[in-house]
Amino acid sequence: MLTVTVFIGAVGQVALTCVASGWFAISTVGLFTVLFFLQKFYLRTSRQIRLLDLEAKSPLYSFFISSFEGLTALRAYGWTKRADESNLEHLNESQKPYYLLWCMQRWLALVLDLVVVGLAVLLMGVVVGLRDQINPGLLGVALCSVMSLGTQLSAMITSWTQLETSLGAVTRVNQFANETPRDPDGPDMPKPG
Repeated sequence: MLTVTVFIGAVGQVALTCVASGWFAISTVGLFTVLFFLQKFYLRTSRQIRLLDLEAKSPLYSFFISSFEGLTALRAYGWTKRADESNLEHLNESQKPYYLLWCMQRWLALVLDLVVVGLAVLLMGVVVGLRDQINPGLLGVALCSVMSLGTQLSAMITSWTQLETSLGAVTRVNQFANETPRDPDGPDMPKPG
């Protein structure tokens, strides 16, 4: 729902800008081409980093659960300091992919802002060239629309990536449920799907 809502908002802002300056509509083909390749690159990379993030957090969660279950033994043998150090090592390792993902999101925001700046410069070039033919009121709407377009585009690509990642997680859970062998002594459960 969020992806569709943000997409409709971004298309609406591009349409407002194109209504104000008809010549600006020509640049939307280039805009959508740039966004397509940017989204394709970002999605592929983000998906891999998110998988690395999940894999890096698994040892941390396993260590936390085993430490919690053996808390009395850790205290009895005086291993709490060693367990704290090991926990911090696992925590540091688990944060590396998250930091890379955060850096990628900052990169995406920068690139989208640069695309919007390019669109604003293009819009102003069209306005200067056709200053006698453009309504000043529509020009104000177009400029406001172009300035908030960067936020909409960033939200659109981010929500699309989250949608893809969530669908990938659902696929992995379904695959795990279908491919994991059943315990022969366990209760008969219907197969999902």
